[in-house]
Amino acid sequence: MTSLEIREVKVADLKEIHQFAKACFVDTYASQNTPENMSLYLKEEFSEARILKLLEDPNIQFFFALKAGKIIGYLQVNWGKAQSEKLDSSIEIARIYVDKSFQGRKIGNLLLNQAIEFGKELGLQWLWLGVWEKNTKAMDFYWKNGFEIFDQHLFKLGEDEQLDWMMRINLKHIS
Repeated sequence: MTSLEIREVKVADLKEIHQFAKACFVDTYASQNTPENMSLYLKEEFSEARILKLLEDPNIQFFFALKAGKIIGYLQVNWGKAQSEKLDSSIEIARIYVDKSFQGRKIGNLLLNQAIEFGKELGLQWLWLGVWEKNTKAMDFYWKNGFEIFDQHLFKLGEDEQLDWMMRINLKHIS
């Protein structure tokens, strides 16, 4: 079996992360949202210029999951002022996606473990994320990995305000 690799995404990877991230988002959410809202959100959040700005932010890090050099997943973590909700001693999983053809193969767990280790290296206490209330598959994944709901916030996809459950895990309790 070909080995898996997790590596940091660099500015030089802009085209690859842009294409992969946009494709994963569309694949995951297009069927559950209107074309108008998807188009607006993609224009705002998945333009090359927007992703370049994120890659250049010192409080944001992206990671690729690679198999035989092919991108099969990615992770974006935000901390400090880059978090969508400014929480103390916390790191946010802003995005974690696995190509549908590789789901169910523990790639999500590898990316989650990368987020955990990265948060610990930064000396932070909490790893948190927002998950859409309708995304029960993702919520199940996080519950199985020890996350708990602690709050909620609104996520705006185009013109549609959607409820996200905020889930977290205490990094100090993970060995």
